Amino acid sequence: MATMNPLAASTRRDQLRLRGVLSALDWYTLGIMAVYSLLAIAFYPLIPKATSILITNALFAVAIIAMAWLGQMLPYRGLRLLRFFYVIPMVYPMYQQSQQLVPSLHPHDYDALLIELDRMLFGVDPTHWIMRFAHPVLTEYLQVCYVSFYLLPIVVALSFFLQGRALTMLRFGRMIVFGFYVSYLAYFALPAIGPRFTLHDFARLDQELPGLVLTPILRSLVNEGGGIEPGEPHPERVVNRDCFPSGHTMMTLLTIVLAWRYRSTVRIPITVVGVSLIVATVYLRYHYVVDLIAGAACAVAMLVIEPRVYRWLVECGIAAPDESTIRQMPAPEPPLTPSITTTMEHE
Repeated sequence: MATMNPLAASTRRDQLRLRGVLSALDWYTLGIMAVYSLLAIAFYPLIPKATSILITNALFAVAIIAMAWLGQMLPYRGLRLLRFFYVIPMVYPMYQQSQQLVPSLHPHDYDALLIELDRMLFGVDPTHWIMRFAHPVLTEYLQVCYVSFYLLPIVVALSFFLQGRALTMLRFGRMIVFGFYVSYLAYFALPAIGPRFTLHDFARLDQELPGLVLTPILRSLVNEGGGIEPGEPHPERVVNRDCFPSGHTMMTLLTIVLAWRYRSTVRIPITVVGVSLIVATVYLRYHYVVDLIAGAACAVAMLVIEPRVYRWLVECGIAAPDESTIRQMPAPEPPLTPSITTTMEHE
């Protein structure tokens, strides 16, 4: 009777147990879903969509674990690509879930506090002060930059992927995803709706800050993404409470810093568009300046915290190290020059 090689048997058991199969990125996603699900269970009577959150997260969790396991067991290129890129469409549903929870768990807006902090720091309301520079061409440009928010990290990640720098892409994506999820949890601290409702007349925004061709369309898309349906009579009641800290500032700065750290080929245009996007958050009345300051502080914190969380997960045997995870990628990473390697390894 033939006996199985002990090493092969051990490998088989590890695959079945998912030991060393789930990456840190997988655990970050499973972690945020676990937090949301626990909140939905603990405060079930208060949350209108609690059942939807629980069912959705259960299905997502099963899909993530299945992809990780099948990615180990089966050699299909498409499956392994999906294993790494599934997180892109996962980010927005996690944002939406935060906004299904925040109004129920912390039903108080802190706009008055944020307005007062801006006035203490600057002596004016920055969204009023910046109006002296308003021009339809500038409005159009900044509105386009603003809606590029989710595209910027995707473009940087693709630049690494197209260069064959899969390990760099994984490290970049790991920190970006961690940052997104932390920003969503931070919204629970000080819910706010922003100056376009509190310091300005939202209904007159198109008249007071007109653009050219794309601005009305893009502005409408932003409104709908923030919970405001066309024709909504009381937009301030239904809009998402996601102003503080500024996730746009936090994640854009994180994207810019990592693009330069890892020498992305698109780092210069990403910086130009990214800085413009941050200016747009105030110019277009989405944020108070204190939101931006908090977002920048969070970006710096992520650069310190995430690598430590990753190392802890790996050292405890919870997550597979990046070098192990990347072996599942269809295209291996080519040799790197010493200078690039040094830059990539420094976290």
